[in-house]
Amino acid sequence: MTARSKVSRLRPDREGGIEGLPLQLLIMVVVAGLGLTIIMGWMNSIAAPNAIGEIFVSPGEIIVFDVDGDGLYTSYDNTISVIVTDQSGDRLEGATVMLDGANIRNADGSPVRGVTDSNGQVVFLGLKLEKFGSGFTTVTVTVAKGNYGVDTGYEIPVITG
Repeated sequence: MTARSKVSRLRPDREGGIEGLPLQLLIMVVVAGLGLTIIMGWMNSIAAPNAIGEIFVSPGEIIVFDVDGDGLYTSYDNTISVIVTDQSGDRLEGATVMLDGANIRNADGSPVRGVTDSNGQVVFLGLKLEKFGSGFTTVTVTVAKGNYGVDTGYEIPVITG
């Protein structure tokens, strides 16, 4: 018997052939639906990550002066207030705030660091700034808190007067 004779002996089956396919398709759809339900349920139980929201700083700029003409611009007894919120806009207590740049220091010469209170605020008093030359510089405000990350996105312009 040749291959040609086998082909000719096959008769078309118009009624059978796919009767198992709808059942297999239905099983696949049910399994995929169950899998998707399980994954979505698991994803809904994951809490959104905490993040630092906005940082509000006052004053918005610091002016320094070259009083004696030696090219060293200074400003004394500055007060800077920083308010920190979380991603929901609520005040963030316990965040560490650091100020860096323009040789900003506390009155005793120590680096400027503080922790926000229950109102999400920290106030720095008696700050001293120094910068050489009349070029543009900034003071970077860095905010950090565990599980919230670090934000260095706020800079206070230091302007020569």
